[in-house]
Amino acid sequence: MKIALFAAVPDEVGSLADLVNFTGIGRENATCAMIRFMNRHADEDFIMLNIGTVGSYDMPVGTILCIREILSGSSSFYPKKMLPDYFDVQADASVREATLYSSDSFVSTTVFTESYLDDVKSKVDCFDMESSVLMSFAQENGKKYVSYKIVSDNLDVSLEVWKQTVHELSKALVLHIQQVLKELEQNGKIEFLK
Repeated sequence: MKIALFAAVPDEVGSLADLVNFTGIGRENATCAMIRFMNRHADEDFIMLNIGTVGSYDMPVGTILCIREILSGSSSFYPKKMLPDYFDVQADASVREATLYSSDSFVSTTVFTESYLDDVKSKVDCFDMESSVLMSFAQENGKKYVSYKIVSDNLDVSLEVWKQTVHELSKALVLHIQQVLKELEQNGKIEFLK
């Protein structure tokens, strides 16, 4: 089985960093990274595994999530529903399923109106800035896409504070991903694509 691990930045993935393809923060960076990656690997059969952090209004920091739907923020033009795949593994027994809103800006009242945010909050559980691009590339290239995220903040911290806390949180996410990969390896060797 071939797996292409993706995350935005190294701080999110701790000891897995050597196996991960980094996109950078935001949809534009993710798009460039995916074009480069697909130029090398589009003809191969692989599963795209996106890991990293998300913000959430009401989920506790440290909650690990399996993303089951992605809504692309600020765009209603993408014609396909974004429904990620998932691994059927025991390690996921305590993991919550979530709907993710993926936007190219931090979710706050300085960017969006209160009424828009209230509407979004009623439909989603968490927020990031790259997932919709990764999922779009997976769909367009016929690849499976699986995503695990850990809640890093409640949309109430600065980028500097996020950087301070994400290192500790990455340990819990890495432990979960290692458990998932260990279960998957029972069905055969895993090769990581870079």
